[in-house]
Amino acid sequence: MTARRLVAAVLTVLVLLSLGSLGSADEPEPTYTRYVSLGDSFTAAPYVPVNDIAYGCFRSSNNYPSRLARSLGVREHVDRSCSGARTLDLVGSQRTARGSRVPPQMEALTPETDLVTIGIGANNYRLYARLATVCRRLTTVCPLDDQRALFARILDRLRPALVSTIGEVERRAPRARVVLVGYPRLLPARGDCRRLPRMRPQDRATFRDVNKRLVEEMAAAAEQTGIEYADFYTASQGHDICSRSPWIQGRVGDGRVAAALHPLRAGQDALADLLEERLRRPPPRS
Repeated sequence: MTARRLVAAVLTVLVLLSLGSLGSADEPEPTYTRYVSLGDSFTAAPYVPVNDIAYGCFRSSNNYPSRLARSLGVREHVDRSCSGARTLDLVGSQRTARGSRVPPQMEALTPETDLVTIGIGANNYRLYARLATVCRRLTTVCPLDDQRALFARILDRLRPALVSTIGEVERRAPRARVVLVGYPRLLPARGDCRRLPRMRPQDRATFRDVNKRLVEEMAAAAEQTGIEYADFYTASQGHDICSRSPWIQGRVGDGRVAAALHPLRAGQDALADLLEERLRRPPPRS
């Protein structure tokens, strides 16, 4: 009788352990069959080489969406990112730098789409052009601090535009996991370097403030709509334009490396890794 009781007790313990392990098992890794990437030049990554002119969108086959799609083994990847795109250009046609018109990026979304990344916002009301494009072309000092009030007004309008954009994405692709992808940190926390446009200390401070406020508005839009946000600004600390291992090209572009003040291959690889790590896990519970 003692031996039987001992065997029964051992079996009971084994059953309980087995049930406990079943209850604590990790959720299966998500898989994706149709991925659509939307965004501007920080998604398209012009001249990170092997470039698709795409009527002036200048998409690289080495941008983070392409690398991410390969890493995740996505069956179908549609990259509609286009240099110069604004939130309006996701739902309406866009005139590119080459004078061509490209269809709305959101036309690629379907009910079967199960993954969407969005990297957009910096071009609204010519924010990035005023902040960086104009500055790199000037031979004199770029007086950004003089435009602080204008930058603030533009950024005040960004979150509502992003919220509307995200809502339209979810309407067109209701099954999709949607991730809003932030912009990187462009300038060092302090100081200057030869790779930056000529700016006064107060202009560099304005540039940093706009960069930070831009990603804060993006994070707030993601939180408001309940989608995921990829914080590339924090991840890119130590990889600004002036760093020893930059993820952003300096004020002089290189047609075989990267456009001026735009993503480098190293930054695109890092961002793809960041997103892959997130997307291999189940989405956070709302």
